[in-house]
Formats: sequence, structure tokens, C-alpha cells
Amino acid sequence: MTPIPLAYSDRNTRILITLFLLTMFAAIIVAGLNVYDKVGRIRGGVTERYGPDPAEAGDVNALPREGDVLVARMNTFSQLLDVTHAHVFELPLVMFVLAHFIMRCRVPERFKLANYIASSAGTVLFLGAPWLVRYVSVRLAPLLYFGAAVLGISSVIMIFVPIADMWRGDPRNGRSPRAA
Repeated sequence: MTPIPLAYSDRNTRILITLFLLTMFAAIIVAGLNVYDKVGRIRGGVTERYGPDPAEAGDVNALPREGDVLVARMNTFSQLLDVTHAHVFELPLVMFVLAHFIMRCRVPERFKLANYIASSAGTVLFLGAPWLVRYVSVRLAPLLYFGAAVLGISSVIMIFVPIADMWRGDPRNGRSPRAA
């Protein structure tokens, strides 16, 4: 059973939820820019940041040359744990909150479920990729980008579908949502 749709909320509640969701959209944009800055603008950025040290692999040609962009490496167990620690609490919580808004939308249950699964899978891939790149294979580096994309797309859906649904109108009488 779907809880009471957001469109049935009073005007002030809809304004508050809309402002919160737009703030979450800004946060998602900043997070995407952070991923781009850390690993996206550098060729092989995920591998450079999280992969094994070139010296460990015996590759002396992989040492930085003049003109190369130096990347802050985050590839020790302790560094990966520091990076993962905060995000493993934050991302699921943010996705859980966003899921509650889409849960109150008048969209098909399958659509809602697909977003729940996508946001969870994106979170797992995004958080797990650095560990996989470091300890399994550098060939798994694209998983970070894929996880970030899935997470970003599902977040945007869970932000803008509730806003659109909430302001679309009250299906009980065909009029705008009640102002009271």
C-alpha cells in the first residue's frame, strides 16, 4: 500500500519538501563534480588513485613524468577505510530518505522498486570499486564510474519525480493540490 501521496500535503509542506529536494540535487551535483575532479579528469584516474603502486607491480615506466598530473593516491588499507567509512553511512541514508519521497508518489510500484534497487546497486558499486581496483584488478576501475552514474541517475529521478508529482494536482478532484 502506498502512503498518502505528496500531492495531498498542504502547500507549506510541499514547499518545504521541494526546497529540501532541490538542495539534495545541488548536493548530488557537487558530489558528481568531486568524483570528476578526483578521478574523472585524469586518464586512468580510478586506477591512479586507488590501484596498486607502480613500484609494487614493478612498472618503472608508470612513475610520473614531466607534465603528468599528480594524483592523490588513496590506495592503502587505512586510506581506503578512511574514505569508505564516512560514505558507507551517508550514501545509504541519503538514498533511504529520497526513496521515502518517491514512495509517496503516484507512479507504478515497479518504477519505485527499480529506483530502490538502482540506488542500492549504485551505492554498492561506487563504494566497492576502489577496494576491487586495489585488491582484485585494475580492470574493474569502470565500476566506479558505472556506480556513480547509476547512483546519480537514480538520485535525480528520486528528486524530480516527487517534485513533479507533488505539484501536478490532486487526482480526487482534478484541481491543484489543496492550499490548506
